[in-house]
Amino acid sequence: MKAKDIMSPIGDFLSPDMTLHEAVIAIRKCKRSHGLSVKGMLVLDNNKNVVGILSIKDIMGAVIPPYLSPDLSLFSWDNMLEQMTDKCRNKKISDIMAREVFTVGQETPLMVCVDFMIKKKLQRIPVMDDNKNILGMVYIRDLYEIIANILIKEENK
Repeated sequence: MKAKDIMSPIGDFLSPDMTLHEAVIAIRKCKRSHGLSVKGMLVLDNNKNVVGILSIKDIMGAVIPPYLSPDLSLFSWDNMLEQMTDKCRNKKISDIMAREVFTVGQETPLMVCVDFMIKKKLQRIPVMDDNKNILGMVYIRDLYEIIANILIKEENK
């Protein structure tokens, strides 16, 4: 099997000048075939070139910057999360998105996709054609389902 065999089409994407507030709304609206919201979306410029990717981890990191994390329990206060979240509402996606986007071609074997996701700690990989146009997305959940089905195939007989 190849990336093209399991990729999901990409209909929605984010723009780098969107605010965090707008991005959260877009992410919540973007559903996969199983009905659940995606956990990250591509960021495309006006020419539909990939300029980044925004995940829910990036959003959480914007609200609670990493420099706070080790000692957060020492100085947190009631409503701290709400206050910090409100301060981030109008941050631009371009300020918090991951700019390094790892992609695969449509003919990339799934074994390579799995290896890539494990080594790079990715949850999703955009699939591009030879002209660097976005075709779809391979999600870790879909790769897991293939592996899980292989592992339990004897039980399904």
